[in-house]
Amino acid sequence: MAEKKTKSKTDQKNILTDKNPIFKGHEHASHTAKHYGFHPFAGLQVEKQDLVKAKNFKDSKKTAFNDKDSLLSFDKLLEEKIAIMRMYVEKQMADIHQPPMISYSGPLTGNPHASDKTKLKTFNLDIVANPKSIADALVIETAFVILKEQIDADSELMIEINSIGDKESFQKFTKDLIVFSKKRAPDMPTSIRQAFKKDPFTLYSCKDEECLAIQEEAPKPMSYLSEESRDHFREVLEYIESLSIPYTINHSLIGSRHYSSGTIFQIVKVPKAGKGPKDGKIKREVLAIGERYNNVSKKAWNKKEVPAVGVTMLIDEKAIKNLPPKKIIIEEAKFYFIQLGYDAKLKSLSIIEMLRVANIPVHQSLSRDKITSQLAAAEKLNVPYIILLGQKEAIENSVTIRHVQTRVQETVKLHELVDYIKKLLK
Repeated sequence: MAEKKTKSKTDQKNILTDKNPIFKGHEHASHTAKHYGFHPFAGLQVEKQDLVKAKNFKDSKKTAFNDKDSLLSFDKLLEEKIAIMRMYVEKQMADIHQPPMISYSGPLTGNPHASDKTKLKTFNLDIVANPKSIADALVIETAFVILKEQIDADSELMIEINSIGDKESFQKFTKDLIVFSKKRAPDMPTSIRQAFKKDPFTLYSCKDEECLAIQEEAPKPMSYLSEESRDHFREVLEYIESLSIPYTINHSLIGSRHYSSGTIFQIVKVPKAGKGPKDGKIKREVLAIGERYNNVSKKAWNKKEVPAVGVTMLIDEKAIKNLPPKKIIIEEAKFYFIQLGYDAKLKSLSIIEMLRVANIPVHQSLSRDKITSQLAAAEKLNVPYIILLGQKEAIENSVTIRHVQTRVQETVKLHELVDYIKKLLK
């Protein structure tokens, strides 16, 4: 047994260090991602077998999402999602923290959509084998924090979000959209009328005023959500609201019909109030796109569905260079954050962000609900302190700090937590 355990640790080290999966210029993004539990995952690339599997997702029609002029496009990421799921299915992620939370720079080697002309570099976050709404929230919050560091003072970020639900939900929506398209095709602009007849989803790539007016009347995916999908999406929105992140529901955000499922979102940069152009036309810049892709494993390998969620971000390296120099402090985390109950989990992300801003690293397993599994993880990491947030603490805006060695516990108000920890570590 001892030999097997040693081999496992060695394998884990090799997976994370054989190659550097983070491009130069993404160091700050990687550091922030690590604080939230995402770790660089090396050896990830698109292989020939992934390209073959990708053909299972394509149909004969040109979809509205294969936008060759777009820097970020959901369908350009299909092969990368397949590569991620292949490594998970083949148990090449078995020796890292479960469920896997990985980060890497892209586009991946072998991605057929990578272009040398644009010299596009992306930073990516993915959580595999976690069906819970907290996984969606973790990806959104981490991406939001990373991108917020690179925008100028006259701009702000906005989350645009939607849900297309599970396979059955989306099929019902699609059926009604086809019926709607047949009725409204004569009202479409001549330039896309024929494409609209063949593929009603073309409606969502058209930005003409006539198209936008028809979009308002078209069926909305959220109206077709199953009870389970509706509950999941409601929880995601509650997490976003708990973080005071501005968001809006974008009913035309559909993602890719090839693999997207459930939550679809994008992070856009917009001018702050009073900082926009005089003509009133607000310029939106999409900085990130993200989605759930739960059905990739089933469609690619005809195996059990593996839940997964990820985001792809455009990192403006010029903007990062223009920022005031920021020293990246890398310290070993001495705290393990444990949460119990839904109300506590809602407050968890804001506490973890508060600690990040204060340069206080912390371990966590927000995907876990039971205290026994969280305590076991803390014991395995041999941390000297545990931060406990239960239902009682969530109501009282406090946490319990447990000194592992002495078993002494102290209650600390949230607004005093950072100062308390800094004194504790002196």
